[in-house]
Amino acid sequence: MSLRVSVVLAVFVRLLGTRGSGIGASNVQKRDDQPHSRCCEQGTLPGEPSSYIAAVYEHDTFLLQDPHHVVNRSSALELMRKNLQVFEDQASAASKQAAQIIVFPEDGIYGMGYTRDSIFPFLEEIPDPVMHPWNPCLLPYRHHHTEVLHTLSCIARNNSLVVVANMGDKQDCSREVDPHCPDDGHYQFNTDVAFETDGQFIAKYHKYNLFYENQFDSPPRCEHVTFTTFSVTFGMFTCFDILFKDPSVEVVEKLGVKNIVFPTAWGNALPLRHAIQYHQAWAMGENVNLLSANQHHPFFDMTGSGIYSGQSGALVYYHDSDWSSGGKLLVAVVPTDPGCLNDENFCNKITEYEKTDYPEQDNNYNTISKLSAEDRPSRFRNLNATTFQSKIEEDMYTFSPLENGTGHLEVCDNALCCQLDYSMSLKEGELYAFGAFDGLHTFQGQYYLQVCVLLKCQSDIHTSCGRGITSAGTSFSFLHMAGNFSTAYVYPEVTTDRVSLAPPSEWKFEAQAITSTKGISKPVLSAGLYGRWYDRD
Repeated sequence: MSLRVSVVLAVFVRLLGTRGSGIGASNVQKRDDQPHSRCCEQGTLPGEPSSYIAAVYEHDTFLLQDPHHVVNRSSALELMRKNLQVFEDQASAASKQAAQIIVFPEDGIYGMGYTRDSIFPFLEEIPDPVMHPWNPCLLPYRHHHTEVLHTLSCIARNNSLVVVANMGDKQDCSREVDPHCPDDGHYQFNTDVAFETDGQFIAKYHKYNLFYENQFDSPPRCEHVTFTTFSVTFGMFTCFDILFKDPSVEVVEKLGVKNIVFPTAWGNALPLRHAIQYHQAWAMGENVNLLSANQHHPFFDMTGSGIYSGQSGALVYYHDSDWSSGGKLLVAVVPTDPGCLNDENFCNKITEYEKTDYPEQDNNYNTISKLSAEDRPSRFRNLNATTFQSKIEEDMYTFSPLENGTGHLEVCDNALCCQLDYSMSLKEGELYAFGAFDGLHTFQGQYYLQVCVLLKCQSDIHTSCGRGITSAGTSFSFLHMAGNFSTAYVYPEVTTDRVSLAPPSEWKFEAQAITSTKGISKPVLSAGLYGRWYDRD
């Protein structure tokens, strides 16, 4: 959740009241340091399915009118039961579509914007499912005051569906034995939980990278949590975690996990970090399946959920910024290992709900993936490098404007040099720019970035380049973007008019470069290579 979102939430949450929930809808090169896919080398393991059916639900959460006001447990349960009833309805709908697993969003049971004291009535003492095996639906009174765990367990059991949700955990502690113990004598954790199809509680994960969440504690150590169900192993982490190496990349690389469940309350930040943009980019860069369930509150720029599968990108996704829109259930068939898509039925079938036209990199650090002369369009021009500076999320980028027709640009910032070859038909009145940034990002979190980005500017004024916009009218018939990144972790984005995802059939990502030789069918809003230099955070 962005800082702007959290501030606006605190001020205007009364406007929403108890707002209701809508009921909705190539060759891969691996890094040398990435675990080799078991599937690609020897087929799926015995008993491991080639695919499964997954669901995610973007939830228009019922919110407390004043999240800073401390309520009693009874009032807290009243609010949570409203949201859990929606979960029950959506789990039933997913089950009827043969889904085997469903993921609900972060904060989806009680909402956002709490203080440490006001969140407390919503918390439950969640036992360790490994140390204390338990089926809350069958044994609801084994642990006291665990009504939410009981309900989630029964939702899973009653629908024969694996359920992943996000809730609050409280754990007593003592400074005498734990120097990290908070002053009030207990931890409060932002927590993901998972339940088997029979209701058995099988996993919990405490969010490590908190985002302005003063109501919660970061756990003393980062947890790498997985669970295996219907012979598929899933990793789990939450929202802001995905921007950091630990736990997100560590779970993928050290544990060899290819499937991730991802509850999130993501505040969108165009031009580079809209939920559907970044989540697809991360899944492509890491070559994993990502089951992403977001909050649905367009008023707070929260929308964008999807099921993303490695280099194939989004199998299905949804976002709607109309304030009158509601939640949406998404269901898709997912290949167990996204690196093994030999079945064309899995490839390039992007589905954006209610829109009919959308159904590894290597270690060449400090070099640029350049085009040969024959790969470039004819009459290519080297443009004079007229540069200017403008900000994206408070980071100062070095930009160079594009000229209509075909061209070649190179823009540098610190050690990063980005190159762009393109052919476009510029719409009158539009300005496009190509930019680079190499530095420590310090706005709403601190992490090191290396970014190459092509984008449409908000206006014809240079300083408008980098501001969030949603519409574009300029088409690109050829595009090649690359940079001399100092990191192996580069995540590709191609976003088109009305914040839609360009189908991967129209572009490819390899050797840390984006290439579209036949063009992008819709006007391009932005394209980027979002590099994360984790070791310099």
